[in-house]
Amino acid sequence: MELVRYTDADRWLTEALETDPRVMAELGGAWSPDAIDGIHQRRLTAIAGGGWWETIRPGPGAAPVGAIGIWAASWEETPISEVGWMVMPEHQGHGYATAALAILLDRVRADGRWGPIHAFPGAANAASNALCRRAGFTLLGTADVDYGDRVLHCHHWVLPA
Repeated sequence: MELVRYTDADRWLTEALETDPRVMAELGGAWSPDAIDGIHQRRLTAIAGGGWWETIRPGPGAAPVGAIGIWAASWEETPISEVGWMVMPEHQGHGYATAALAILLDRVRADGRWGPIHAFPGAANAASNALCRRAGFTLLGTADVDYGDRVLHCHHWVLPA
């Protein structure tokens, strides 16, 4: 398992993930192909601004099966660090998101600048909520979160610094 920095060449991965109704079921539904350039650019802009977006790869040189990131965000007008991940449906259930989050959190701890980490998986997304629990996040409650002009009902998790 390895995480490899997301680049301009990974636009196809964003399209595969963000236009898939199964991946996006808890995120307001699949985006149209017209929205992909904007999403892709937001990831590249987040990286340029110090955030991290990584492709999830089962092994060295393997094709990506998903993406994971951490970026500066805002919650209730307070700056936070937010983490999120997506795995293509045919690769879900194989532990890739669990391994990727563990690697990312190790890097976050080593970096030392992120502070508490927040995650907002859909309230009905059992797999992502279980992942937060297993990774040591604490459930703060439920929240309505804006995701690309979509209001999502999410669980709000936090991992202390």
